[in-house]
Parts: sequence; structure tokens; C-alpha cells
Amino acid sequence: MPDRNFAGVFPILQMPFNETGQIIFEDLRAEVEYAIRGGVHGVGIAYGSEVNKLDDHERDEALSAVVDQANGRIKVVMNTGAPSTVQAIHYTRAAKVLGADAVMIAPPAIAGIPTTLLRQHFIDVAGSSDIPIYMQDMTGAGMAPALMADLSSAHENLCYAKIETLPTPNRFSETAALAGDGLSMFGGANGVFFIEEMRRGAKGTMQGIALCDIVRKTWDHFQAGDEIAAESMWNHFQPLVKLYTLGEGQLYWVAKEILRRRGVFTEAYPRMPAVKPDDGIFRELDSLMERLGVAPI
Repeated sequence: MPDRNFAGVFPILQMPFNETGQIIFEDLRAEVEYAIRGGVHGVGIAYGSEVNKLDDHERDEALSAVVDQANGRIKVVMNTGAPSTVQAIHYTRAAKVLGADAVMIAPPAIAGIPTTLLRQHFIDVAGSSDIPIYMQDMTGAGMAPALMADLSSAHENLCYAKIETLPTPNRFSETAALAGDGLSMFGGANGVFFIEEMRRGAKGTMQGIALCDIVRKTWDHFQAGDEIAAESMWNHFQPLVKLYTLGEGQLYWVAKEILRRRGVFTEAYPRMPAVKPDDGIFRELDSLMERLGVAPI
């Protein structure tokens, strides 16, 4: 039986690169420790980690380093999505061997793929390894609530969903109505609808890691029944959250700069190509971090 107990704050790691695009493994390990100090329940390596820019050897090295550093203290989720079923099966089996606690798979980005083929893709991957799977519903590679509910009934390993197709509140409500307790829903998309998702039964959230301690405090307020405190805290930090919800390339620069300024990363480069924000964004980042009191943890 797959582990159905995942819940809480599971931020997506940023991949630390130097200026020439090499992974800084010391920073990656420091990031795991930062996440643990922030109170997270797990971490993920996914699109927000630029996993799509890593070669197969780098994927394995990064996952191995994260699993080793976590050392059982938190869960580790690895993105194993791929354009083909054969690739996704290979990545999923490798993740299991390397110590991942769960994997996450988005639909292959193939325009017009029939639902029957998409369904079979997930069933085949689920049957290839005894590991829980997050089905990732995201803009550009969406999964209808009916399909996620169907798949959660079709195979026990398809027991989690990361719902990111915006706007997410209706997706949560519809998925919950169709799947019931058979599917645990997590939010993402950097918390655009974090509070609304919790109100609709989210079992967890997979946002960016830069402010993971603040996400955890917001989560705790809500779980303790104090929705007003949760909403107030989350709204307080929205000007800063907004800066790392820029377009994909830009958000890497901003998120990594926050981590550098919080003493986690020694360098703050994405792997190219990645559009760099203008200087004004970094000045605004300076001001906001000081005004909001965002310090090292």
C-alpha cells in the first residue's frame, strides 16, 4: 500500500547553480537544512527546481544529495514526468531506488492527446513501481478533475494531486466532489489561492521555498482554526510573494536572490536561458525584505 499520510508544507527546492550553470551541491544541502529549520513536512524537486534543464546524471545526483541530507527527517518528492511513458517509468523507478518517498508527474505536453492515451500513460507509470504518485494538473498540461478522480480509483498509487491550473478554487471543489477521500489534494502555483485551497480541503501545499517558514506559519494558523490569522499573515507578505510569481525565467532569479540574502545560497543564478528581471525588481526586493522583516532562519 502506498503511503497516504503526506500532508502539510512541501516546498519545491530551487536548484543552486553557479554562473557557468554547474550545480552547487553544498548550497543544495544547505537549502534542505533551511527547509527543515523552516518547519516543512517535505520538499520537492520539480519544474520550479529547473529539473527539465538537468541531464539524467544530474537528476540522480541532485535527488541523491537531497535524500541524503534529509536523512528521513522530511519527505522527498521527485518529479518524474516525461514526454513518453517509457521515460516516465524509467525516471520513476530510478527515483524509488534513489530514496524518493513519492514522485510527481504532469501529463506529457502533447497537444491534443486523447484522454484515453493520457489515462493509460498514468496507469502504466503507476503500475511500474510501488511508490505514491502526485498527478500534477497545471496550466499548459492540465488534468480535468474527472480524470484525476477516475485515476485515483483506477490505481492505488495515484493517490495525490497537485492542482495548479488557475484559478484553482473551482478545480479543488470539483475534484473533491468527484474523488472524495480517495485523492489527497495539494496546492501550488506559489500560493496564489493558498487560503482558498485550504478552505476547500487541501491536505498540503507545494509552493516556492523562498518563504517556506512563512508558509508553514500560515498553514499552522489555519490548521489551528484561526483563518483570520492565516489570511492576515499571508496577505501581509503578498507584495514579496508577488515578486517571485513573475514569468518562469524571472522568478528563478528572484527566488534564488531571496535565498542568497537569507544566507542559504552563495550564488543566485538560474540555468540559462532565463530572462533576468530589471534592476528595479531587485531594488523593490531590497525594500520589501527589510520592511517585512524577512531575515535568515
